Amino acid sequence: PGVQHGVYKKLRLGKYRIDAILDLHQMRVQQAREQVFTFIQEAVDLNLRTVSILHGKGQLNNKSGEGSLLKGYVNHWLREINSVLAFHSAQPIHGGTGATYVLLKKSSEKKRENRLRYNKGRIDY
Repeated sequence: PGVQHGVYKKLRLGKYRIDAILDLHQMRVQQAREQVFTFIQEAVDLNLRTVSILHGKGQLNNKSGEGSLLKGYVNHWLREINSVLAFHSAQPIHGGTGATYVLLKKSSEKKRENRLRYNKGRIDY
């Protein structure tokens, strides 16, 4: 909710430049959770807009089962983070269902920059 159809479509199709990538391969659930929350906070602090999380698809020979669980956990965790605007499984070239694109909300500074850029020369009454 709150995301324009065109913005979500561009995210889903991998049209946005990926500013940073977090690789969760070989991590346990608790470690992965800490990494996801820290990564998103750092991305917000750096005014990044689109990031990717590589969680893997799980492996048949993975005895712990951790890899196959991470995608579901990442889905759940991203819903808990207020600065996440939208997310979607990546395109095959970026990892397919083993990766997730994450669109972050614009910072107040970036919103102000856009308003100044696109209101240039206009006078609001």
